[in-house]
Amino acid sequence: MTLRKYLMGIWSATSQWFNVVLLLGHPNESISGRSHRENWQIKKLVNAILFWQVDHCKSAYDNDLKWAKTYVAQHLNKA
Repeated sequence: MTLRKYLMGIWSATSQWFNVVLLLGHPNESISGRSHRENWQIKKLVNAILFWQVDHCKSAYDNDLKWAKTYVAQHLNKA
């Protein structure tokens, strides 16, 4: 694992932690993904901060959704 991937994992976990603890959200959803899903105004700020990524919040939402679908598919195969 590269240092960049490691640091991105820490950042992602931190975002999920804040989503759960401060916003009472789901533990596998990032603040960015949730702000896109719920169409929060803060997504404009998040996207501006992460300006080098095209629509970061939508990308985060897509990644959260992809993870959820993979998780469900793996567990359905175990049943």
